[in-house]
Amino acid sequence: MTAKPRKRLNRLTLTISDELKAALAELNDATGVAAASFVAEIIEGNIPMIRGIADAARKAKEEPGRALELMQRAMLEALHGVSEVQLELMDEQAKLRTFQRKEGKE
Repeated sequence: MTAKPRKRLNRLTLTISDELKAALAELNDATGVAAASFVAEIIEGNIPMIRGIADAARKAKEEPGRALELMQRAMLEALHGVSEVQLELMDEQAKLRTFQRKEGKE
C-alpha cells in the first residue's frame, strides 16, 4: 500500500483588524478551532471564486470596455457559490435537529 502524498502547505502572513481578531478568538473559545485553521479552511473553500476573479480581471484588461460587466459576473458567480454553501449548511443543521429530537425520545 502506497502512502498518499501530503499536500504541501505554505505560510502567509496576514494583517487583520482588531474586530476580526476578536471574532476569531470568540470562535476559538466556542469551538476550539484555531484561527489560522479556520481562515485557511475558508480561503481553501473559495479557490474557485479566487480563480474566477483572477480570470475576470485578466479578461477586463483585455477588454477594458467590458471590465465592469466581467467583474460583476465574477461577483455574481461567487455569491451564487456562497448561497449554495449556505443552503447546504441549513440542510445539515435541519438534519442535526431531527437527529437530536429522535435521540431525545429514546
